[in-house]
Amino acid sequence: MKHLGLAALLIGVAAIAAAQPIPETVAGYVVTADIQAIAPELQASARATPEARAMAGALRNISKLQSRFSMAQDLSRQEIVSTDFVLPAGSLVMHKAGDRFYVIADPKSQSYVVMDAGDLFKALEGGAGIVNTAYDAKVVHTFERKDIAGFPSRKSIVTVTYAASIPLENERIMVQQQNDIEIWHTSHLVSSAALEHLFFKFQQDRTGAVRKIVSADIGFPMEIHFVVTQQGAKKGTPPQAGSFHMVVTEVKQEKKLASSLFAIPPPGYRKLDKNPYFAAAMAK
Repeated sequence: MKHLGLAALLIGVAAIAAAQPIPETVAGYVVTADIQAIAPELQASARATPEARAMAGALRNISKLQSRFSMAQDLSRQEIVSTDFVLPAGSLVMHKAGDRFYVIADPKSQSYVVMDAGDLFKALEGGAGIVNTAYDAKVVHTFERKDIAGFPSRKSIVTVTYAASIPLENERIMVQQQNDIEIWHTSHLVSSAALEHLFFKFQQDRTGAVRKIVSADIGFPMEIHFVVTQQGAKKGTPPQAGSFHMVVTEVKQEKKLASSLFAIPPPGYRKLDKNPYFAAAMAK
């Protein structure tokens, strides 16, 4: 009878929790950031999604982007402010920390598409040839400090290394990839979504070593500059060099952000089977 009573109590608690309404507002931030990236040798595989191939093509030249992010603890809503990016100004990119998928929404047409970012992140990490031998990451904190967008920030250096298998003529060679990341971060803001939307994900690190080390030692990212290089390549192998710079220009702390801002997909939007947003980039 005691077991039956406990089961009934648990069922009752679950029913009460399920009946509680979703809060209309959540605490979070509105963050404006300027981003500049280039990866001249970046190549997406032939089997990569159109989104990955279009983004890889755009990054062969300097790509600049200004975005406005609304962030809750594990949710982010990115509004494209720039008028010369792959996505048109006003587009929304919705994401939940930990997910591989992003929703790209167009407020004008009230429509959205689901983008699998797996191929894009593979291309950024070095292509489909990544071999997960062992990702290694280390963080070195410096004594350099400065205010960024009104928040005291500290400079740290994150170095990530991993191996990639790169095709060369009729064989494949192992190339050591190294990411040297200079990151200014603050402990005055907290959001797990920020590291995913403003930071390199290293999703092919199946052990999660990079994520664990970074989440433990790095706070909210305020400015990031990282460079991807290759080591140990055979003579004549083209480099997979690239760089990425992001700086936060404004942060507004909001006690009451509408929960509906983070609904994935946005309510009332219709889903499109084909992604129209990268058509122009693919045509170039």
